[in-house]
Amino acid sequence: MIKTVRFPFILTFLLVFISGYPQQICINGHAGSYAGARLEFTHVRDWLTGTEERMGFCIADDSGNFNVNLELKATRRIEMHLGAYLGYFFAEPGKTYRLVLPERLEKSPEQKLNPYFIPEEIHLGMENFSQDDLNMLIVMFEDAYGPYFEKHVSAAFARSDMQKLESDIQRMEKPFQNQSGSFFWNYRRYRYGMLKMLANQQKVQSISDEYFNNQPVLYDNPAYADLFNQVFNKYFIFYSRTDEGKQIFDDINQQGSYRALLATLSKNTNFSNDTLKELVILKQIHDEFYGNQFSRTGLLHILDSLISSTQIADHRYIGTTIKQKITRLLPGYAPPAFELMNTDGHMVTLDDLKGKYVYLNFCTCQSYTCLNEFNDIAAFDRMIRNKLTVVTIATDPQEEVLRKFLSKNKYDWEFLLYDHQPDVLKEYDIRAYPTYFLIGPDGKLILSPAPSPAEDFEKKLFDIMKERGDL
Repeated sequence: MIKTVRFPFILTFLLVFISGYPQQICINGHAGSYAGARLEFTHVRDWLTGTEERMGFCIADDSGNFNVNLELKATRRIEMHLGAYLGYFFAEPGKTYRLVLPERLEKSPEQKLNPYFIPEEIHLGMENFSQDDLNMLIVMFEDAYGPYFEKHVSAAFARSDMQKLESDIQRMEKPFQNQSGSFFWNYRRYRYGMLKMLANQQKVQSISDEYFNNQPVLYDNPAYADLFNQVFNKYFIFYSRTDEGKQIFDDINQQGSYRALLATLSKNTNFSNDTLKELVILKQIHDEFYGNQFSRTGLLHILDSLISSTQIADHRYIGTTIKQKITRLLPGYAPPAFELMNTDGHMVTLDDLKGKYVYLNFCTCQSYTCLNEFNDIAAFDRMIRNKLTVVTIATDPQEEVLRKFLSKNKYDWEFLLYDHQPDVLKEYDIRAYPTYFLIGPDGKLILSPAPSPAEDFEKKLFDIMKERGDL
């Protein structure tokens, strides 16, 4: 009797324990065009900010063979940046994946220079596919889903028949109804939810109630993430137009109170618990911070309160990531770190520059404006070098272009090559050349963006230094 009672309990405990414990997955394959290449494996750590986290890497041998073991707690989409492609596949703990990579295609110089270049996404093939493999099932499902999505979404403005939509969903579901895996079941469910919403068959309120209220948050399921981001897009703006939601502006802009905002959101029956409310608040702060509806100071106060009070580790991580992202270019905060090589072959970091004012600029030798302003920079650089360090991050796609230019023009300040960390352009939101920033001796931004030399930068700098007691 004791054994029959205890065994199920112990088994259940072990299954729960194992399911949350990292298990290894093995990834290998042969891809001749990637011989000697470094292959990195990442995943989107949180889908509100799109922040990637590296899981591991391997180096393909001289024949193109590669092999790596990674730790995985739960099923998730794993990505590989492969030049002009973004390869991905879905991995389950404890399994082996023999990948088939696309023929190697590097980014063009123009694509490398463009921080907003979007690679072509490819669902990676596998040599060891099986009929019940999650990747095979998702490919089969998406092949069936695509035509129905086009059919009903293109007819959205004509308001397609709900019965026909439900009938088509049943047809899509029939081949998969015996598949019991929770990840794939939820993947299908939330894709159907997206179809219902975009086909104009269910209102946001109804979709929210059916798919998110009193439902578990699926942090690793991209179909859940896609529907969540669609349903709660500009939610504060829309909810503020209701009688119970109009208090939102006062909660944020006047009070900057997390507690008051939670109380206002609690009036909405779509939010049955604080988990969903927190997630919606995080999304709104991320999406609306640079808009013109809400106070940035108020949003930051609310974000700080949420980070310090939440009991959910994922929300604390997301909140911290959002704060880093939205403040990275705000005066008073430390700008994004970088580690770039200078023209002498030495690595230079942002921390190396502390102790002086730093006039950081992003330029290319192909910009007429940049070339003109280099002469202005040279004039005041010589006069105030003991107080100010000038640093140019050169975004020329070929190093030789920059080196040839510098050999003809004897500029004495630091020139750094961006191509060792191309994401630095995106981190600093570079959309035009030249772009300038002024960083203080404490390593925090003072002017973001800063004026150019032609815009009286020198005078503004002296005013700031006097005010700070540095002159």
